[in-house]
Amino acid sequence: MPSQPLTDTEKQLIDAYNTILEKPFVDKYEDRWEDEPFDRAIDLFKSRAQEIGFADPFELLSKFKIESYETVRAQHKKGPALCFRQGWKSPILGSRVDPLVIASKCEHLAGPEFTGEERIVVLDFWASWCDPCLQAGPEVSQLAEEFTGQVAFLGINNESMFQKGAVTQPPNLDRVIAFVEEHQDEFRYTILIDNAEGFAKEAVYKTAGYKGIPCAVLLVDGIVQYVGSPIDTLRPALEQALESISSTAGGRNSSNNNTRSSSGRSSREE
Repeated sequence: MPSQPLTDTEKQLIDAYNTILEKPFVDKYEDRWEDEPFDRAIDLFKSRAQEIGFADPFELLSKFKIESYETVRAQHKKGPALCFRQGWKSPILGSRVDPLVIASKCEHLAGPEFTGEERIVVLDFWASWCDPCLQAGPEVSQLAEEFTGQVAFLGINNESMFQKGAVTQPPNLDRVIAFVEEHQDEFRYTILIDNAEGFAKEAVYKTAGYKGIPCAVLLVDGIVQYVGSPIDTLRPALEQALESISSTAGGRNSSNNNTRSSSGRSSREE
């Protein structure tokens, strides 16, 4: 990912890429794929890149791990990971996760301290370099404020979410602290940072099978009820969880919900 903000012309190129080579082919994978429309799209994109001022658009696109037209073609033909397809269910639905244990292994950065009083908890995995995570922050904050006292939202930062091994080095910690301070208006809920062993990532995120961030894991009485995007599809899952605990005698409910994802609104693991 680029470490510097994009220029206006770079933003134009990225927009052209998304408009011409990405969005039209999102659902054209496997037996729905045809080469000819993509070949025409390549020609159109080349022309648009020249107009913007890029003789070689991959000088910029390679910074986003987009190496060539053929790698883009291959990825489209293959299609998205199963977790981004309609009807996918996380393998940890119905499993037990103790949010107090997760929180105890993390460092508290901002927001209310988590005490475990709420029966419904959302673990929101994110990273500061993830643009969709930043975009999701205000929406998650709105949910956290709307359901104050009923649902606890724990934003769990891990700057190496897609890497193996130790994940939290001191420079990353300083960067995340600065990021949270800069974006405190966007992230108005409890923010934690994963420990050096990546405990939360390994214990929950990796086992959940979701290949992107932001990633929300919804717990009801410690039972996983939802895994997926915190945007669009989390609210219905939350409302169902609230209804279930208010209408069930004794308040215990461990029914599984289908997980869904929001198209194009996550940073995805390669």
